[in-house]
Amino acid sequence: MTGRVIVLGWDGATWTLLDRLMADGKLPNLKALCERSAHSTMVSAHPPVTAPAWVSMATGVNPGRHGCFDFNKSDGTLGKLRPLQAWDIAEKTFYEVLEERGRRVVLINLPVTYPPLTSHITLTSLLTQGDNAVFPEQLKEKHPALKAYRCFPDTVLRAKGDIVGYLRDIRALEAARFECLKALWEEAWDCMFCVLSGTDWVSHEAFPELMRGEYEKVPDALGMFQDADRVLGWILERLAPEDHLLMVSDHGFCTAKGVFYLNEYLEEEGLLVPDYARPTFPPSHRMEEAAMRAAEGKKARVPAAILCGVHKYAAVRFFAKVARKLGVTWPLSLGVDHPASKASTLTAECHGVTIHDETAFPDGGVADSEVPGLASQLEMRFKTLLDPDGEPVFAAARRREEVYHGPKTKDAAHLLLGPDKWGVAAAIKALKTIPFVRHPMGIHASEGLFLGAGPAFAAGRLPERSVDITDVAPLIFHLLGEPIPEGLDGRLVPPLFKEGHLDNHPAAYAPVEPPDRTPKDMDAEAIQERLKGLGYMG
Repeated sequence: MTGRVIVLGWDGATWTLLDRLMADGKLPNLKALCERSAHSTMVSAHPPVTAPAWVSMATGVNPGRHGCFDFNKSDGTLGKLRPLQAWDIAEKTFYEVLEERGRRVVLINLPVTYPPLTSHITLTSLLTQGDNAVFPEQLKEKHPALKAYRCFPDTVLRAKGDIVGYLRDIRALEAARFECLKALWEEAWDCMFCVLSGTDWVSHEAFPELMRGEYEKVPDALGMFQDADRVLGWILERLAPEDHLLMVSDHGFCTAKGVFYLNEYLEEEGLLVPDYARPTFPPSHRMEEAAMRAAEGKKARVPAAILCGVHKYAAVRFFAKVARKLGVTWPLSLGVDHPASKASTLTAECHGVTIHDETAFPDGGVADSEVPGLASQLEMRFKTLLDPDGEPVFAAARRREEVYHGPKTKDAAHLLLGPDKWGVAAAIKALKTIPFVRHPMGIHASEGLFLGAGPAFAAGRLPERSVDITDVAPLIFHLLGEPIPEGLDGRLVPPLFKEGHLDNHPAAYAPVEPPDRTPKDMDAEAIQERLKGLGYMG
């Protein structure tokens, strides 16, 4: 095998939707490719969200080994989180190993690549600090298209409720990214990895409509998938006979019933105490949050005792709502009083509950001896928790040791929840209602996309969940004729290959030195604000 390998990521893509779009004639290039490729659902990481999933793909190991469970990591306390950065990846990535072996890699929008870990061409992704996402920067002079590269759509449109404008800007961003791909295609490379984030972003806004075939209601959401299909077609036209193409997604999507406010439920159960003295604001109210911050110097803050009374007692909540309608500054969401609480979910993306262990966190208040009993209590509550329809809220509630293995498992949430039919929010509504808010919406699911095309691959759809997200890294090495690093969680999946392929090209393995990571300074608040604008960290 002497050809190149290109990995094309359609973030959030799921066969559930793609099959419908192909049947309706919307994705002609993908439909034709499926007839001559090996394809299957691919099991995502837990939780099935951007950061842990793409890092699991890049390293070939589970989050218990690479240490990335969320967009954010605790900076030693429950109350202070910082954005994940590339130096947090505790295992070596495929692109670092390939660089050590003299192979050339181009990365376009692969999450958790900032700051770059190699000297090769890297266009970074969501967690980028500042405005420059092109490395090395002088590439912009050689390829002017790279000057238009950006990581984020205009999230102000989303905050204002202009979803049509927001979806159109997503397509514009991905059109600019496509031009970057075209420019970098002419560079010398052995492996190119390009992720289209727009397929995920539009699914968050329009997945139910797309699944129902109501394309006229969300033309730009459909258009984003059709744009992605055109990118695929352009690549297919330029593949050499010996090249291999992998199509992947970090997770899938499904339609949720609505939002379950997990911290509000923990409060109802007597396990969480809101922080009335320092209210915080959910990302969905960023515009109001900015206005309230600007007014803090002019208007008195609502006293903690009043906030507490309004939050706890429905009888006085009506007057607070009236006051807010009349223009009185009123916080929309409360934070967590960590020392006074026993457990909380730190972010929506973690899909889990963290026990406030005083041994692990200086602002925790639960004695180490109480942690096992509390973990058992939480596990039982969430395994039996029913929604307003009498159905289980979560398909599973498992201890972190059941889900992960490796030295970083201790950094995960104690109890992991899902997959499920309710989106999870970490916010605590100041004007309290109930933990369940019905609102059909697209949320992440565990079953993502895998497709392999090229001389090594068989043709046809494999049984469901035949491929794990950690299997991608060893496959990249194998297709390039490189030894697979020893000890990965991922493996080669024999049914993917043509008969006799593995006999003629047996897998080889080689040891790899552990990485040497050096943290750098960063503007954590600026990165988190960008993530909030996209609807993360809610």
